[in-house]
Amino acid sequence: MEPYFFPALWEQRRICIARTLYEHHVHSVLEVGCGEGNVLSFLVSPSPNDEHPITRLCGIDINNAALDLAYERLQPNDDDKRDLRVDPLSVQLFHGDASVPVPDLSVDAVVCTEVIEHVDEHVGAPALTHAVLGGYNPLLAVFTTPNAEFNVNFPGLAYGTPDARFRDDDHKFEWSREQFRSWAEGAADKYGYTVAIRGIGLSMRNPIAGFDPYGGCTQMAVFTRNAVDSTTHSDVVTGSPPRLYASTEYPVFTQPQLSSIALQKLVRKFALDICNTQHIFQLDDLWDILEIKQQFKRCRALEKWLDTQATYSASQTNELYTVNT
Repeated sequence: MEPYFFPALWEQRRICIARTLYEHHVHSVLEVGCGEGNVLSFLVSPSPNDEHPITRLCGIDINNAALDLAYERLQPNDDDKRDLRVDPLSVQLFHGDASVPVPDLSVDAVVCTEVIEHVDEHVGAPALTHAVLGGYNPLLAVFTTPNAEFNVNFPGLAYGTPDARFRDDDHKFEWSREQFRSWAEGAADKYGYTVAIRGIGLSMRNPIAGFDPYGGCTQMAVFTRNAVDSTTHSDVVTGSPPRLYASTEYPVFTQPQLSSIALQKLVRKFALDICNTQHIFQLDDLWDILEIKQQFKRCRALEKWLDTQATYSASQTNELYTVNT
């Protein structure tokens, strides 16, 4: 059996990207080089932190066919239309050169995953870096790219020999860890960011003899904008900016909150459904119920409401509640 990643490497990347976005409490995300919308569709699901929902997703790509697939993938499905989300979500797709910023497009975060290695190292990579960090100047930027040193674990790539190949025929280069760090730190200094680097894909199932992760199959740089940025970005941007290709609005719950009595009945019904034989239930289990989310919008609001109701008694940590009979 050939070596493989578990979970799949693409899944590990998307999980790392999503967790990074959630940890930094961003509300709007742009993906440059979004392709068929795989990462954007991964972010459609509501953030686990309901206090900081992602309400806007944008993508840019130069390939019309890929954007068509992204548009289809990012359409609200039957579940979205039936189980109305609490927070709005808008999706915008742009067609054009990702190295030219979209005028007046402001987002909290920009993601550039497995893209930079597809452009010329000496012209395209600096232009793309400038567009992301100098043009959009987001609070947060995430780049991922292959770690060339890891290729030694793929015998077919003949890494370190005259017959060495890249992982993809369209790759223009693949950076070692030192090259990637040099680029990332240089970009951070130039554009006023702090950068942290980590590896993704540190282990494989059924690895080759002598397997060494060399820092991970994928390397990721997370740029966080400094509070004060006095850097002057003098790069000249040429070319036509991307244009809006398609947009989508997800259906959202807009009905008014139930009356006080109806709300009490609704909460009690679900609380009794999920509690154990001692009439104890977890706050998180109650919050997982869509009808509860639609009424309270935020878990903190549900918690405060429960604390005002004589029907419920909270534990010291407010994680467990008892239904008083």
